[in-house]
Amino acid sequence: MRRKGVKFNTKGLVRKLIVAMAGLVICGIGVGIFLYSGLGVDPASVFELGIGNVFHISYGTSAAAINVVILAVVFFLDKSYINIASILAIFGIGYTADFANFILRIIFKGEQHIAVRLVMIIIGLLIMSAGIAAYIRADLGVGAIDLVSEIISDKLNISYRGVRVSADVTFVVVGFLLGGSVGIGTVLAAFMTGPSVQFLRPYVHKAADLVLKREET
Repeated sequence: MRRKGVKFNTKGLVRKLIVAMAGLVICGIGVGIFLYSGLGVDPASVFELGIGNVFHISYGTSAAAINVVILAVVFFLDKSYINIASILAIFGIGYTADFANFILRIIFKGEQHIAVRLVMIIIGLLIMSAGIAAYIRADLGVGAIDLVSEIISDKLNISYRGVRVSADVTFVVVGFLLGGSVGIGTVLAAFMTGPSVQFLRPYVHKAADLVLKREET
């Protein structure tokens, strides 16, 4: 699974950065919708919300702080894992999610019906998945929190899928104990993000390639 030494040329770097940042922001909007629904968030966000609850800070600040801590540890373990996306993800998703949640609370006053909230988490999942597909297409690596599973898998030479499932379960359990939001949205994100990214990928890649100026592969 190791993606050591992400390759890019200087000429195409700006275009890749644009696509990567767009993907992270879109992903953040999706997470923001999850936050607003109050029906749970993705596994990593449960942990980030839990940490935020303990230290009385926003989701965005908590996510940024956790990413910085992870990158600091990774730097001393094996800095070759750190890539551009690892840096961009520090601020790209969390604060966007905070802002999206804030805007939604202004637009939609009061408690929403459960049916509306269920529709919102489906929309949030699709938007989040589109964002993931976009920043993957930029090919600048993965975010810091995703490096946890990657590094454990590489260093211990065990299945990435098994490590990722274990990491997600750990994030949910620890995050929940710390006060993070767990619900049907968490289950949906855990089991449907992969299939959703797979479904949306051809369409997202086609749009991203207009910016990257390369033929779809």
